[in-house]
Amino acid sequence: MIIKVSQDVLCFIRNYYINIITLILATTVIQASLDYILLPKKEDLIFMNNFINGSLQDMIKELSSDQQYILLKLSAANSISKLLSSTFLFGNILTMLHVLSTTNKNKQSFNIINIIKSAIPLFPKLLLLIFYTTLCIQLGLMIAIVPGILLAIIISLTPVMLITNNISIMEAIRLSIKISYRNIHLTTPPILLWFLMKTILILILIHYFHSWIFIVKILTNTTNNILSVIILIYLYRLYMIIRTV
Repeated sequence: MIIKVSQDVLCFIRNYYINIITLILATTVIQASLDYILLPKKEDLIFMNNFINGSLQDMIKELSSDQQYILLKLSAANSISKLLSSTFLFGNILTMLHVLSTTNKNKQSFNIINIIKSAIPLFPKLLLLIFYTTLCIQLGLMIAIVPGILLAIIISLTPVMLITNNISIMEAIRLSIKISYRNIHLTTPPILLWFLMKTILILILIHYFHSWIFIVKILTNTTNNILSVIILIYLYRLYMIIRTV
């Protein structure tokens, strides 16, 4: 089953790569713009270089009140940027998948403008969903890595169900938990691989480009967007197959 779904993902990407790349680049531009507007100035972030070679907890204790405020502002700006850009990307990709799978539109007539127009009404509900699920996963990761990853696995189908079935957020979460648990052998491998690749990417970028925070963020966001699109297509196709069985 995993091989079949993976083949479907590759086929879809090959057929609609122009739209996919355009959405990824647009999302990256949105993230970069939000970061430029919201992030503290570069000179205010010089002290962040010390975090690379030291203990995070010790460094925070040594920060002045102004530096702690900058760190808090950095965290808030990053969260807002990620939330808004993820909503844009997820909404457009899932809308494209849903429309193409339920209509006879071909790739010539279904352009990027149509995708965005169709996705706009879904943004508010999707924004709340991403905020809620991200918060739950982050809380799980703070407790321990395993609960956080397990939570990410069982609610991974939530965005797909929200768009596909046009149901409430809580109902989408409930159905996702039920179906993901029943098909845990199909949802676990891609989610684990996604977490692993993101972790490796962040470690590599921090090691080689730690002096250029803004560049690191752009590279990280671009690659993360690519991985997110791949996993979304996989989960959408998986759900389409599961619900017909």
